[in-house]
Amino acid sequence: MRLRSHPISPRLALAAGLVALFVAIPLAYIFIRALGAEPDAWQRLFQNRIWKLLGNTLLLGIAVTGGALLTGISMAWFTERSDLPGRDVFRWLLAMPLAIPAYIGGIVHLALLRPRGGYIPQALESMFGQPVSMPSPLGFWGAAFILTLFTYPYVYLLSAAAFRSLHASLEEAARAFGRTPLQTLFEVTLPALRPGLAAGALLVALDILAEYGTVALLRYETFSSAIFVQLSGRYDRSAASVLSAILVVLAILILWSELRLQGQARFTQMESNWRPAPPVMLGRWRVPALLLVLGVVSASLLVPVLVLLVWSLQAFLDPETLKNVFLTGSQGFESYVWNSLWSSGLAAILAVMFSLPVALLSVRYPNRISRFISRFCQVGYAIPGVVIALSLVLLVNRLLPFLYATPFVVVIAYVLRHMPQAVRASESALNQLSPSLEEAARTLGRTSLQTMAQVTLPLILPGLLAGGSLVFLTSLKELPATLLLRPAGFETLAVRVWMWAADGFYIQAAPAALLLVLASAFPLYFLLRREQIFK
Repeated sequence: MRLRSHPISPRLALAAGLVALFVAIPLAYIFIRALGAEPDAWQRLFQNRIWKLLGNTLLLGIAVTGGALLTGISMAWFTERSDLPGRDVFRWLLAMPLAIPAYIGGIVHLALLRPRGGYIPQALESMFGQPVSMPSPLGFWGAAFILTLFTYPYVYLLSAAAFRSLHASLEEAARAFGRTPLQTLFEVTLPALRPGLAAGALLVALDILAEYGTVALLRYETFSSAIFVQLSGRYDRSAASVLSAILVVLAILILWSELRLQGQARFTQMESNWRPAPPVMLGRWRVPALLLVLGVVSASLLVPVLVLLVWSLQAFLDPETLKNVFLTGSQGFESYVWNSLWSSGLAAILAVMFSLPVALLSVRYPNRISRFISRFCQVGYAIPGVVIALSLVLLVNRLLPFLYATPFVVVIAYVLRHMPQAVRASESALNQLSPSLEEAARTLGRTSLQTMAQVTLPLILPGLLAGGSLVFLTSLKELPATLLLRPAGFETLAVRVWMWAADGFYIQAAPAALLLVLASAFPLYFLLRREQIFK
């Protein structure tokens, strides 16, 4: 993939280095502020807070990652390796919960299940004439359940793709040596899927570290929620910096562990006559399997969407509620929609632009420095939105006061948080483009910039659009960074949904929540279709 006939362009190296510097400054500033905090702040936090927060965060991360692995792998096996009825439909339905922010799912399930006033406990009480005890959605178990429902698609998508690409001969050889179907699954199939499963587990684990809305809603304290309270409630930036530095170290350790695991994993299918494994006949287990898949789809997609539809209809049919929906705030409902679209769209454009020099340097001129720059620019996966918000609050207030209290700080946070998705998409697109096309253009007298504009960009444009769509999708759903950085009067759909729901106005929040889900579903549908994930 290297352009061997041309040396590295100094302009390209400088551009990639500036992007890495853009990513590095907020991260470095957090550690500088944390190390510069008073010893009393460190001592107080270590004595009273850090160990509990660390235990809570790790426990939730392990539980949700394990639940997402179990759910994602099992759903992928049913849709890709069994004769489950309606597999083509379930492939789509099991992926679509990615369009629903976990905090919106938490709002719906909390309204349905909360012990006092929940729809389901009330219905059971009226049916049986007395209160019926039900598991509470609050606390650790509720947070683990809700987050598992809305993060398992990460594992499901990667597992399903791996199941489809696995050669039938691997399992046939195991069966020929006397392995049972269950032994074959655990001894052959799952080890062969390990790289994809590790990548899915990494995404889930980092998502849990960054999660604020769901844990705050369900009253389970983690590092992210504690940092948010320190910054927005107590205005203790020193304590927030200390907690942020520890959280970033934890996230980087998880990212490093996954990279080491991936570096040791090598699975190669040598045969060229690839063929898929025949589906497993479920027999008498078809109905239980169908009910299980339907249960997952219902809890993660159908029930939240249906409840939001019903609440939205109630809001539109009640003039007073409808008035509150469209006239709340200083600018009105259409401003929330516009703010969400333009800020997420601008972040997507900037993230793709910044990703290009990094991807070009790492793919066309691979060496230790270019690979380091590429990996470093993807460290945003390991930095929760609340930490990025804190770093920007401190930096902008001191160094760039003209940006303070402007929406562009929100856009910068989106770019820092989600640029890794653009970098990976750009690198993937460039890896599929033969460098001989660019070399031919250079041979015909085109400069590097002309080659980029006339050859490279048109050919990798679909990949760039995919990366931009992913950044747009995740920026739409971003909550803690937007809450902390938004200027007065600037509200997005995510912020407005959160503010209404936090006050208990679920019906009032429903139209904005439903619109946010629909706006997220379109780029997700485009991504799934483009990658040919489903038939």
